[in-house]
Amino acid sequence: MLSAGCDVPQAGECACSDEAVSVRETQMNGTRLNGTRLNGTRLNGTRLNGTRLNGPDGSLDYIEIEKIKLRKETYNVESSWLVGSNLHVKTTTKETFSGTQLDSAKIKFDLLEDGSSRKKTVKVLDVEPLSPGSDVLLYDLSLKVDEKEWEPLCVDNAGEPTQAILLADVWDASTGDRLTATGDGLTFACRDAALAKCVEWGYKPWDPDLRELHQACTRLVRADYCGDGVSHTAPGTLVHVLDQVGVQTVDPERQFVVEAEWGPDGAVCLNGANMRLGAQQIGCSIPACGGDFASGGLIQSGKIVVGP
Repeated sequence: MLSAGCDVPQAGECACSDEAVSVRETQMNGTRLNGTRLNGTRLNGTRLNGTRLNGPDGSLDYIEIEKIKLRKETYNVESSWLVGSNLHVKTTTKETFSGTQLDSAKIKFDLLEDGSSRKKTVKVLDVEPLSPGSDVLLYDLSLKVDEKEWEPLCVDNAGEPTQAILLADVWDASTGDRLTATGDGLTFACRDAALAKCVEWGYKPWDPDLRELHQACTRLVRADYCGDGVSHTAPGTLVHVLDQVGVQTVDPERQFVVEAEWGPDGAVCLNGANMRLGAQQIGCSIPACGGDFASGGLIQSGKIVVGP
Protein backbone atom coordinates (compact mmCIF):
# COMPACT_ATOMS: atom_id res chain seq x y z
CA MET A 1 0.00 0.00 0.00
CA LEU A 2 1.31 3.42 -0.87
CA SER A 3 0.47 6.96 -1.80
CA ALA A 4 2.31 9.76 -3.56
CA GLY A 5 3.88 7.15 -5.83
CA CYS A 6 6.42 5.84 -3.28
CA ASP A 7 7.09 2.22 -2.49
CA VAL A 8 7.22 1.09 1.14
CA PRO A 9 10.37 2.89 2.31
CA GLN A 10 13.65 1.05 2.33
CA ALA A 11 16.92 2.35 3.71
CA GLY A 12 18.42 4.93 1.40
CA GLU A 13 15.45 4.92 -1.00
CA CYS A 14 12.49 7.19 -1.79
CA ALA A 15 12.95 10.76 -0.54
CA CYS A 16 9.38 11.01 0.75
CA SER A 17 9.92 13.42 3.62
CA ASP A 18 7.00 15.58 2.49
CA GLU A 19 4.67 12.85 1.28
CA ALA A 20 2.52 10.30 3.07
CA VAL A 21 3.40 6.60 2.92
CA SER A 22 1.93 3.56 4.64
CA VAL A 23 3.58 2.47 7.86
CA ARG A 24 3.42 -0.13 10.61
CA GLU A 25 4.58 -0.39 14.22
CA THR A 26 3.05 2.91 15.29
CA GLN A 27 4.04 3.70 18.86
CA MET A 28 2.94 6.05 21.61
CA ASN A 29 5.46 8.58 22.90
CA GLY A 30 5.72 10.68 26.06
CA THR A 31 7.69 13.44 27.69
CA ARG A 32 9.27 11.68 30.66
CA LEU A 33 12.72 10.16 30.64
CA ASN A 34 11.94 8.13 33.75
CA GLY A 35 9.58 8.09 36.73
CA THR A 36 11.05 6.59 39.89
CA ARG A 37 10.82 7.84 43.46
CA LEU A 38 13.91 6.21 44.89
CA ASN A 39 16.03 9.27 45.48
CA GLY A 40 13.60 12.12 45.14
CA THR A 41 13.96 12.80 41.41
CA ARG A 42 12.00 11.76 38.37
CA LEU A 43 15.10 10.00 37.08
CA ASN A 44 16.80 7.52 39.38
CA GLY A 45 20.32 7.55 37.97
CA THR A 46 22.52 5.74 40.45
CA ARG A 47 25.63 3.63 40.22
CA LEU A 48 26.21 0.08 41.33
CA ASN A 49 29.63 -0.57 42.84
CA GLY A 50 29.73 -3.82 44.74
CA THR A 51 26.92 -3.35 47.24
CA ARG A 52 26.92 0.44 46.96
CA LEU A 53 24.83 2.43 44.53
CA ASN A 54 26.29 5.91 44.47
CA GLY A 55 26.17 9.03 42.36
CA PRO A 56 28.91 10.25 40.03
CA ASP A 57 32.40 10.57 41.49
CA GLY A 58 32.48 13.19 44.21
CA SER A 59 28.75 13.02 44.93
CA LEU A 60 27.60 13.11 48.55
CA ASP A 61 24.59 11.00 47.67
CA TYR A 62 24.72 7.23 47.70
CA ILE A 63 22.61 4.15 48.22
CA GLU A 64 24.01 1.02 49.79
CA ILE A 65 22.36 -2.39 49.74
CA GLU A 66 22.61 -3.61 53.31
CA LYS A 67 20.49 -6.73 53.49
CA ILE A 68 18.12 -8.81 51.43
CA LYS A 69 15.22 -10.72 52.93
CA LEU A 70 13.83 -13.61 50.94
CA ARG A 71 10.62 -14.75 52.53
CA LYS A 72 11.71 -15.80 56.06
CA GLU A 73 15.48 -15.68 55.61
CA THR A 74 17.57 -12.51 55.91
CA TYR A 75 21.00 -12.33 54.27
CA ASN A 76 23.82 -9.83 54.35
CA VAL A 77 24.79 -8.76 50.83
CA GLU A 78 28.33 -9.14 49.55
CA SER A 79 27.84 -7.91 45.98
CA SER A 80 25.20 -7.23 43.34
CA TRP A 81 25.25 -6.84 39.58
CA LEU A 82 23.11 -6.89 36.45
CA VAL A 83 23.15 -9.32 33.54
CA GLY A 84 21.04 -7.60 30.90
CA SER A 85 18.07 -6.51 32.99
CA ASN A 86 18.42 -9.37 35.47
CA LEU A 87 19.52 -8.37 38.99
CA HIS A 88 21.89 -10.78 40.73
CA VAL A 89 22.57 -10.54 44.46
CA LYS A 90 25.36 -12.52 46.15
CA THR A 91 25.15 -12.95 49.91
CA THR A 92 27.95 -13.28 52.44
CA THR A 93 27.02 -16.96 52.65
CA LYS A 94 27.99 -17.21 48.94
CA GLU A 95 24.44 -17.82 47.72
CA THR A 96 23.36 -15.97 44.59
CA PHE A 97 19.76 -15.03 43.86
CA SER A 98 18.46 -13.60 40.59
CA GLY A 99 15.44 -13.30 38.33
CA THR A 100 12.23 -14.76 39.67
CA GLN A 101 14.09 -15.97 42.78
CA LEU A 102 13.77 -12.36 43.95
CA ASP A 103 9.96 -12.53 44.03
CA SER A 104 8.72 -11.15 47.36
CA ALA A 105 12.22 -10.04 48.39
CA LYS A 106 12.88 -6.97 50.54
CA ILE A 107 16.07 -5.09 49.79
CA LYS A 108 17.35 -2.83 52.56
CA PHE A 109 18.96 0.40 51.40
CA ASP A 110 20.91 2.95 53.40
CA LEU A 111 20.44 6.23 51.53
CA LEU A 112 22.46 9.39 52.03
CA GLU A 113 20.94 12.51 50.45
CA ASP A 114 22.59 15.92 50.86
CA GLY A 115 24.48 14.63 53.86
CA SER A 116 21.38 13.27 55.66
CA SER A 117 20.84 9.56 56.08
CA ARG A 118 17.37 8.13 55.47
CA LYS A 119 16.26 4.55 55.58
CA LYS A 120 14.53 3.31 52.45
CA THR A 121 13.38 -0.19 51.71
CA VAL A 122 12.54 -1.49 48.25
CA LYS A 123 10.31 -4.53 48.18
CA VAL A 124 10.19 -6.75 45.11
CA LEU A 125 6.55 -7.77 44.77
CA ASP A 126 6.98 -9.72 41.58
CA VAL A 127 9.46 -10.44 38.79
CA GLU A 128 8.27 -11.61 35.38
CA PRO A 129 9.58 -11.63 31.80
CA LEU A 130 8.19 -9.06 29.38
CA SER A 131 6.96 -11.98 27.29
CA PRO A 132 7.52 -15.75 27.46
CA GLY A 133 11.22 -16.46 27.02
CA SER A 134 12.19 -12.76 26.96
CA ASP A 135 15.45 -11.64 28.59
CA VAL A 136 13.72 -8.37 29.57
CA LEU A 137 12.55 -8.68 33.18
CA LEU A 138 9.83 -6.52 34.71
CA TYR A 139 10.13 -5.71 38.42
CA ASP A 140 7.06 -4.74 40.43
CA LEU A 141 8.62 -2.63 43.20
CA SER A 142 7.35 -0.83 46.27
CA LEU A 143 9.19 1.80 48.29
CA LYS A 144 9.07 2.57 51.99
CA VAL A 145 10.77 5.68 53.41
CA ASP A 146 11.60 5.56 57.12
CA GLU A 147 8.38 4.48 58.85
CA LYS A 148 5.98 5.77 56.20
CA GLU A 149 3.55 3.61 54.25
CA TRP A 150 4.58 1.53 51.25
CA GLU A 151 4.10 3.26 47.89
CA PRO A 152 4.90 2.23 44.31
CA LEU A 153 8.45 2.93 43.24
CA CYS A 154 7.22 3.64 39.69
CA VAL A 155 4.12 5.39 38.45
CA ASP A 156 2.94 6.01 34.90
CA ASN A 157 1.70 9.23 33.29
CA ALA A 158 -1.68 8.74 34.94
CA GLY A 159 -0.09 8.28 38.37
CA GLU A 160 -0.91 4.57 38.44
CA PRO A 161 1.61 1.96 39.70
CA THR A 162 3.77 0.39 37.03
CA GLN A 163 6.82 -1.86 36.75
CA ALA A 164 10.51 -1.11 36.25
CA ILE A 165 13.23 -2.49 34.00
CA LEU A 166 16.72 -2.43 35.52
CA LEU A 167 19.38 -0.94 33.25
CA ALA A 168 23.14 -0.97 33.74
CA ASP A 169 23.60 2.68 32.74
CA VAL A 170 23.05 6.13 34.19
CA TRP A 171 21.34 9.11 32.53
CA ASP A 172 21.48 12.82 33.29
CA ALA A 173 17.94 13.81 34.24
CA SER A 174 18.24 17.36 32.90
CA THR A 175 19.92 16.71 29.54
CA GLY A 176 18.86 13.14 28.81
CA ASP A 177 22.50 12.25 28.14
CA ARG A 178 23.68 8.75 28.91
CA LEU A 179 26.69 9.24 31.14
CA THR A 180 30.06 7.69 30.41
CA ALA A 181 29.90 3.99 31.18
CA THR A 182 31.89 2.89 34.22
CA GLY A 183 30.69 -0.69 34.47
CA ASP A 184 28.84 0.04 37.72
CA GLY A 185 25.71 1.84 36.56
CA LEU A 186 22.14 1.05 37.57
CA THR A 187 18.87 2.75 36.71
CA PHE A 188 15.37 1.66 37.72
CA ALA A 189 13.67 2.53 34.42
CA CYS A 190 9.91 2.87 34.85
CA ARG A 191 7.53 1.63 32.20
CA ASP A 192 5.58 4.34 30.37
CA ALA A 193 8.69 6.54 30.29
CA ALA A 194 11.36 6.75 27.60
CA LEU A 195 14.16 4.63 29.08
CA ALA A 196 11.98 1.56 29.57
CA LYS A 197 9.71 2.21 26.60
CA CYS A 198 12.66 1.99 24.21
CA VAL A 199 13.65 -1.37 25.70
CA GLU A 200 10.10 -2.62 25.20
CA TRP A 201 10.20 -1.44 21.59
CA GLY A 202 13.17 -3.79 21.13
CA TYR A 203 16.19 -1.52 21.63
CA LYS A 204 18.05 -3.30 24.41
CA PRO A 205 21.01 -1.20 25.59
CA TRP A 206 22.90 -4.27 26.82
CA ASP A 207 23.06 -5.54 23.21
CA PRO A 208 26.14 -3.85 21.65
CA ASP A 209 24.39 -3.68 18.27
CA LEU A 210 21.39 -1.85 19.77
CA ARG A 211 23.03 0.32 22.42
CA GLU A 212 23.18 3.51 20.34
CA LEU A 213 19.72 2.88 18.92
CA HIS A 214 18.36 2.79 22.46
CA GLN A 215 19.82 6.21 23.21
CA ALA A 216 18.54 7.57 19.89
CA CYS A 217 15.13 6.15 20.75
CA THR A 218 15.03 8.04 24.07
CA ARG A 219 15.46 11.28 22.10
CA LEU A 220 12.75 10.26 19.61
CA VAL A 221 10.21 9.30 22.28
CA ARG A 222 10.44 12.71 23.95
CA ALA A 223 10.86 14.69 20.70
CA ASP A 224 14.14 15.95 22.15
CA TYR A 225 15.16 17.42 18.80
CA CYS A 226 18.18 19.35 20.03
CA GLY A 227 19.46 16.63 22.35
CA ASP A 228 19.33 19.10 25.25
CA GLY A 229 16.72 17.32 27.36
CA VAL A 230 13.84 19.58 26.25
CA SER A 231 10.75 17.66 25.13
CA HIS A 232 8.54 18.92 22.30
CA THR A 233 5.66 16.48 22.45
CA ALA A 234 2.74 15.45 24.66
CA PRO A 235 2.05 12.11 26.37
CA GLY A 236 0.02 9.74 24.26
CA THR A 237 0.93 11.23 20.88
CA LEU A 238 1.13 8.51 18.24
CA VAL A 239 4.36 8.38 16.30
CA HIS A 240 5.63 6.01 13.66
CA VAL A 241 9.01 4.40 14.26
CA LEU A 242 11.24 2.81 11.64
CA ASP A 243 14.86 1.66 11.63
CA GLN A 244 17.27 -0.08 9.27
CA VAL A 245 18.00 -3.10 11.48
CA GLY A 246 14.50 -4.61 11.42
CA VAL A 247 13.48 -3.97 15.03
CA GLN A 248 10.72 -1.53 14.01
CA THR A 249 9.23 -1.93 10.56
CA VAL A 250 6.33 -0.58 8.45
CA ASP A 251 2.64 -0.50 9.53
CA PRO A 252 0.28 -1.02 6.57
CA GLU A 253 -2.64 0.47 8.55
CA ARG A 254 -1.08 3.90 9.09
CA GLN A 255 0.16 6.69 6.88
CA PHE A 256 2.75 9.18 7.99
CA VAL A 257 5.01 11.97 6.88
CA VAL A 258 8.64 11.80 7.95
CA GLU A 259 9.24 13.99 10.97
CA ALA A 260 12.89 13.39 11.78
CA GLU A 261 15.76 10.94 11.92
CA TRP A 262 17.57 10.42 15.18
CA GLY A 263 20.97 9.74 16.64
CA PRO A 264 22.11 9.49 20.27
CA ASP A 265 22.44 13.28 20.54
CA GLY A 266 19.06 14.22 19.07
CA ALA A 267 17.61 14.72 15.61
CA VAL A 268 20.13 14.61 12.75
CA CYS A 269 17.51 15.94 10.33
CA LEU A 270 14.08 17.45 10.86
CA ASN A 271 11.15 18.41 8.66
CA GLY A 272 9.76 21.34 10.63
CA ALA A 273 6.33 21.25 8.98
CA ASN A 274 5.93 17.63 10.11
CA MET A 275 6.75 18.03 13.81
CA ARG A 276 4.33 15.86 15.74
CA LEU A 277 2.66 18.79 17.55
CA GLY A 278 2.97 21.15 14.60
CA ALA A 279 5.78 23.57 13.77
CA GLN A 280 7.52 24.84 16.91
CA GLN A 281 10.46 27.02 17.80
CA ILE A 282 13.42 24.97 19.02
CA GLY A 283 16.80 25.99 20.37
CA CYS A 284 18.99 24.64 17.59
CA SER A 285 19.31 24.49 13.81
CA ILE A 286 18.73 21.08 12.18
CA PRO A 287 18.84 20.39 8.42
CA ALA A 288 15.81 19.03 6.59
CA CYS A 289 15.62 15.32 5.87
CA GLY A 290 16.27 14.01 2.37
CA GLY A 291 16.15 10.35 1.37
CA ASP A 292 15.44 7.77 4.05
CA PHE A 293 18.42 7.53 6.42
CA ALA A 294 20.51 9.68 4.09
CA SER A 295 21.40 11.97 7.01
CA GLY A 296 23.03 9.22 9.06
CA GLY A 297 20.17 8.73 11.51
CA LEU A 298 19.66 5.42 13.29
CA ILE A 299 15.87 5.66 13.72
CA GLN A 300 13.21 7.51 11.78
CA SER A 301 10.05 9.04 13.27
CA GLY A 302 6.91 9.88 11.38
CA LYS A 303 3.88 12.04 12.10
CA ILE A 304 0.66 10.04 11.65
CA VAL A 305 -1.68 11.52 9.04
CA VAL A 306 -4.01 8.59 8.24
CA GLY A 307 -4.87 5.54 10.32
CA PRO A 308 -7.45 3.82 12.52
